[in-house]
Amino acid sequence: MNTGVPGEYTMCSNGHVTLYSSCFAAMTLYYLDAFADMDEKERRAWIAYIQQYQDPKSGLFVGPEIVPGELGSPFHDREHITMHLTAHAIPALSVLGARPVYPLFFAHPFLKKDFLRSWLDRRDWKLAWLEGNNLLFVGQFLVWLRDMEEQPKAEEALELYFEWLDGQQDSATGLWGTDGFVDAYHAMYGGYHQLLVYHFCHRAVNHMENIIDTTLGLQDADGGFARYGGGGACEDVDAVDILVNLFKRTGYRPKAVTRALSAALDSVLARQLPDGGFVYRKGETFCHMGIARTKVPPDVSDLFSTWFGTHTFALACEVLKDHPLSSIPWRFNTVCSMGWHARLVVPAHQKDLWWDRLPRGFLAAAKYVKATGRALAKRVLCS
Repeated sequence: MNTGVPGEYTMCSNGHVTLYSSCFAAMTLYYLDAFADMDEKERRAWIAYIQQYQDPKSGLFVGPEIVPGELGSPFHDREHITMHLTAHAIPALSVLGARPVYPLFFAHPFLKKDFLRSWLDRRDWKLAWLEGNNLLFVGQFLVWLRDMEEQPKAEEALELYFEWLDGQQDSATGLWGTDGFVDAYHAMYGGYHQLLVYHFCHRAVNHMENIIDTTLGLQDADGGFARYGGGGACEDVDAVDILVNLFKRTGYRPKAVTRALSAALDSVLARQLPDGGFVYRKGETFCHMGIARTKVPPDVSDLFSTWFGTHTFALACEVLKDHPLSSIPWRFNTVCSMGWHARLVVPAHQKDLWWDRLPRGFLAAAKYVKATGRALAKRVLCS
């Protein structure tokens, strides 16, 4: 999908050039440890290609895909998308050995406690998946301001950020929003994002075992974590990241976690096409956050899904050491972001629940019954 210009990629074959694609390509190749043979001139050109899209006044990255009138989602406005793109441009530059040219001026207001608290209090848990992204952006940028720009107020802002999140957590599920606002699926898809900031900052996560229980209960018979089956690039990596990170910190339910991760890998692999790339979900059009220039026809590989699929493999292989894919020398992003991971040793003390010792066939049958009920519910709701 490279156009022939170093760093310039399209989202899919015959698709539009996007800055997102450049970032996804860089991170995917880095995870696969494929930069060793990259020509230094090409690396510098790729860095310059990404850096040219940073706005010197705000510090945001604004790619060629962000065109007025071509942002079709009511939930993903220009502010959200530019923050989202910036959140990916930073780690992409990092794996290439560089950083943004200008400070992240747009994020500096979050250093003020009154501004940050007001922003936090406006989060709507009825949109937990969307808000999870927003919360990751702000947490990631505050970490950057602390570590890279050495802003003295960033640590205090992060403390307020975590205190607020701790106070919003539902102890029953361990997630955010399940106490009357949203179902466990959307809460899990959202929670993955802010949990990354917890892990990067070595912040203790409350109710970790409950989060694992909740996430395991959302897996479909096909191994994916999409609500009505078929898996999904976002949904699957959200669940796998949660399970891998929290299992490493607790040693909780090893049999259930390893089974879930193995089934998830099979689900993602089933979405790989002969060209080597991956689709978000088979048989469906993909359009990243409603951005018209990222639209991908059904059953055509795209860089977003390939990036997240590759990251899912890398994560799962942190636990599935005997899986054939574990022979790949996986790497992870080096800064706080989606795609970052800390290599921790799984605790020696581990705790299974009694039903985790049941034969796989029994558990598979139970998941099949559950999936059949969901499929019936989908047909009723959509009829």
